[in-house]
Amino acid sequence: MDYLKRHKFDWSKFRLGMRTFKTGVAVFLVLLIFGLFGWKGLQIGALTAVFSLREDFDKSVHFGASRILGNSIGGFFALIFFLLNSWFQASFLVTLFFVPIMTMLTIMTNVAVNNKAGIIGGVSALLIITLSISPGETVLYVFTRIFETFIGVFIAILVNYDIDRIKEWFFRKRSKCYKK
Repeated sequence: MDYLKRHKFDWSKFRLGMRTFKTGVAVFLVLLIFGLFGWKGLQIGALTAVFSLREDFDKSVHFGASRILGNSIGGFFALIFFLLNSWFQASFLVTLFFVPIMTMLTIMTNVAVNNKAGIIGGVSALLIITLSISPGETVLYVFTRIFETFIGVFIAILVNYDIDRIKEWFFRKRSKCYKK
């Protein structure tokens, strides 16, 4: 019962903050761009935008770069998995043994290149690619997944940078009005 009391809804905390607003704008832009170009992969682009949008521009750039690197590492090991899987005629035993091995290699590689922030994204990319994509689509899908991630990161960084500049401009103009 203590657990439920701790999660009681507090109306005073139910407000639209700047980071929440920027997150909504970033998701909107991802959906708009993917919709205009008829691209699939909305969920990856939108999730990446949400994950990459941090408190400020510098943190967004850092996290976004980590996410792209992590997904690229996960994608690389997914390609290796699919080569092995093709070689062994898509046996379930290949999936059973090599997906965990590729998961460990993805984590180890991210740690080795000092990209701990990219571990979860890299492992997620690996698991989504290896466990949900048919073998015929593998190579193109890996590159598509990385591209979708790049778009989400780019939009998050752009939104963070532009909204911060707009906010700064607005408050500068506003403070000049009060000084007169």
